[in-house]
Amino acid sequence: MGDDDYMHEEYNDRPRYRPVAEIGPGELVDALMTLAGFSENTFLVMQAHQLGMVDNLLNALEDEVMRNRADDDPPRDSMALLGALSHMWIYAAYELQRTWRQRCEEVIKLADSGGLDLKAAHLERDLGYQHYDRELRAEQLRTAQQRPELVAQMRTDLRRTEMGFTMLEFIRVALAKHEVSKKGSKKPPIAFAPGLARQNRYCGSMEYEMSNGGTIIDTITRRDIAETIRFIPEAEIPSDDALAGFRAYMNPPDVDPFARGRP
Repeated sequence: MGDDDYMHEEYNDRPRYRPVAEIGPGELVDALMTLAGFSENTFLVMQAHQLGMVDNLLNALEDEVMRNRADDDPPRDSMALLGALSHMWIYAAYELQRTWRQRCEEVIKLADSGGLDLKAAHLERDLGYQHYDRELRAEQLRTAQQRPELVAQMRTDLRRTEMGFTMLEFIRVALAKHEVSKKGSKKPPIAFAPGLARQNRYCGSMEYEMSNGGTIIDTITRRDIAETIRFIPEAEIPSDDALAGFRAYMNPPDVDPFARGRP
């Protein structure tokens, strides 16, 4: 075996995950707070802290199960709990990011059309009682109106986080809807073994297959999703070509095996 082959094999054998002890308990929340418009939304911040607390719990549980799964009496209850909580965490992580993205897209659309003032005025109407979230959204629209750089940062942050969010969305759709995530598809394909996962041997996190029909696109662990969120502050802006290639990769054409031989 040559030196290059040895180094390649050695590299592939290295765990790609940080030890749990090296993951700061506030890293995930701190990363989300860097997103444009996120820290100004009280309800998003509250949910981010909840997501972070469960992430810390899962990190410890994953590590515990990984260390004890080969015992004569493996921790079966903990293993079952790990699988259940991992699904719930994925749902929560998806909805939190989806909501933030939706808010940003709305602000950008209104800024482009010149409708920020009109929408803010609509939300500020007197309803006869205090509506906290309407007031908060109106305030955020006023802020975007006064700070065009905030809108520009939203565009950038949406682009920087698109790949990670799309991977998360793919898993969430398979788990929640038992379908393959397909953009523009009127009838999404049925997911292959939705919810089926195994424990990753390097970090103990639940690992899911990303499949479309008979093709396995990739595999991803819950820890991968969490680390992608923690990496947001360092994420680079992908080029147009990189995004186009990624979108095509994540949205392959449907393959109908029964269409073969048809005219």
